[in-house]
Amino acid sequence: MLDSIFEPGVTGISPFAIIISLYLAYYVHNDARNHNNPRALLWAFGTFMAWIIFFPLYWFKNMRGRRD
Repeated sequence: MLDSIFEPGVTGISPFAIIISLYLAYYVHNDARNHNNPRALLWAFGTFMAWIIFFPLYWFKNMRGRRD
């Protein structure tokens, strides 16, 4: 049953990968908005489309040295 979530669907992308991308985009968008980043939506879109590239970029560019 759980094997089907990891197999590519009609689009060629597994539902698990889509869920991970959506979650990371949601996290990046909320974090950027909470810290008044004017490009929050662009960061979220980039993270959704290519999270393996944009999530680390966002992390190192916007979160290093931040003390909350």
